[in-house]
Amino acid sequence: MIKPILTFLSRHPRSVLSICFCVLSAALFADGLVVTVVPMVAMTAGDSSPASGRAFSAKAYVDRIWSKKVVPAALHDSVPLPTFLAALGRNKSAALTRFGHKVDGTYNILVRFTGRVSRIDASSPMGTITVDVADGARTIPVKVSIGPVILGTALRDAMKFISFQSFLNQVQYGDVADELNNHVIANVTGSLQLPQIRGRRIAVFGAYTYDDTNSQTIAVTPVILRLRK
Repeated sequence: MIKPILTFLSRHPRSVLSICFCVLSAALFADGLVVTVVPMVAMTAGDSSPASGRAFSAKAYVDRIWSKKVVPAALHDSVPLPTFLAALGRNKSAALTRFGHKVDGTYNILVRFTGRVSRIDASSPMGTITVDVADGARTIPVKVSIGPVILGTALRDAMKFISFQSFLNQVQYGDVADELNNHVIANVTGSLQLPQIRGRRIAVFGAYTYDDTNSQTIAVTPVILRLRK
């Protein structure tokens, strides 16, 4: 009795699967459950739509939004750094609410400024240049990240059109922050000739995260760098 059954199973595997499926469906139906068969969606690597349900590419997403949204936001929504600092001194809460974008309890601000490069620090992968910005009688030292490694989420979080709700999960959201920083290194700071920019005037458009415990330190992730004469 067992041998004929085994022979049938080996010769007709598709039939066995069909029978099992029918039995399972009948059992679920008998219990009052509704069974819906949903076809799997083909995964498309490189899809730049974060909510498409397909494989998500942070690089494709950032490439798509950089010139259309990120650069225009830096140009048109940024506040002159001295203006922001003056407003901060008058009323911190009002200044952060007006000029900042709050994400996870911190404010991120798009700023613009022009100053002279006074220092180049390439002693670690998180390289920076220090730009001295004149503000009346005082000088504001601003650290601008140049890489080859840029950390943090300031650039992502300063963009009001980028929100966690637009993505499928925290991984995608985090990947976008990393890829924005990678884009800066590849397309904004990577071509800088460091020995030649010391002492040069430079215009910067970028983002920084306000730290209430260390408000004197301003560390900017740049979107645009323009050398001045």
